[in-house]
Amino acid sequence: MLRCPACGSPDLYEELGGYGGFRYRCKQCGYTGSFVVESEEELPPPETGAHEEDETPSTIPLWLKIAAVLLVFYLFLTLATL
Repeated sequence: MLRCPACGSPDLYEELGGYGGFRYRCKQCGYTGSFVVESEEELPPPETGAHEEDETPSTIPLWLKIAAVLLVFYLFLTLATL
């Protein structure tokens, strides 16, 4: 039985196939790729590190990055004219 390498689900279908090989898509998690696991046993769920859940990525909005660059540029021009 073919299983998804990301979530272990057997709900796969062939997206492409032919001379170059097969490409599968998982109905559960959306994985797309040619690598699948062939197994008759129940697969354990993929491991997730505990530290990944504790840390939230800090994302700075693009508008704030642009504003910071413009502010630095403005200060540079102001100090250069002194």
